[in-house]
Amino acid sequence: MKNFFKRLLTNPTPAAPEQSESLPTGNVQPTLSIPATKAKREEIIKFIINGLKPYIDEKGHTIAGLRLYVVCNSKELEETLKVALCDDTPGMFQKDHLERKLINNFIQLAGGWFFEHHLVNDKVPDYCITRGSFGLEVIRRGQDLFQQYSVARLQVLVGQTEFPEYELDPQQQLKFNIGRTKNPKLSTGRIHTNDIVFWAQDDPQFDAQRGTANLHVSRNHAYILYNPQLDKFFLFPDKGGLPENGNKTRIYTTDDKMKSLNVPGVSHELENGDQIELGGAAILVFMKV
Repeated sequence: MKNFFKRLLTNPTPAAPEQSESLPTGNVQPTLSIPATKAKREEIIKFIINGLKPYIDEKGHTIAGLRLYVVCNSKELEETLKVALCDDTPGMFQKDHLERKLINNFIQLAGGWFFEHHLVNDKVPDYCITRGSFGLEVIRRGQDLFQQYSVARLQVLVGQTEFPEYELDPQQQLKFNIGRTKNPKLSTGRIHTNDIVFWAQDDPQFDAQRGTANLHVSRNHAYILYNPQLDKFFLFPDKGGLPENGNKTRIYTTDDKMKSLNVPGVSHELENGDQIELGGAAILVFMKV
């Protein structure tokens, strides 16, 4: 027995090896976190509410609309933003996610108020409330401002369109999309709606002789945006109307100057008589009424 205890003391049982600090790579579940889409949506809503702090509990300052601009430089971020802003269900972000939060923060909203979002590659417009990659334009509409809305027209000089002339009436809508065919399906799979429609080759209304210039117009070439605060119309290149996609958007002014719109989110203030050239072929002329 003495010899047994002597051997035990001189040869103790080896200690179990220390566990590694690194986690095993087996069937261990990763730590859960807030989904990227939900986190981005909450970040956007928080930015909007913070940007509207001057309007909290100000009953004399009713908000008629909001335009959100977000700088987006990657496809992954673009998809996250589109899902967060309910891009496939127009009005859902405004009604189901944003409106209740604004009302809870005592921000006065006009009946029929609108919300728009725009993804830009470069920078948000200079007239926005900004923070980081976000920009917010606030549209305040009272009866006096509503009566001051200007109306403009687009006359088609070259190209075959649905109508020879289009009225741009801000009391009906603030954004007017320009492109080929009425409801084209974009490369992303999204259905796009054009207001100024150049007929496509497969449209039954297309005429080969009159519609030659249409072949140079992208499905989502450009859009015109009315700014109620400035009472002005601005022309923006859309994704399909940029040089990177093989297209061009140019303006020829009445004083014989030419301007190319090559940067997403950068606009041209339209003046009476400006000619808009799409793809180097189709031409529209802008006229103030």
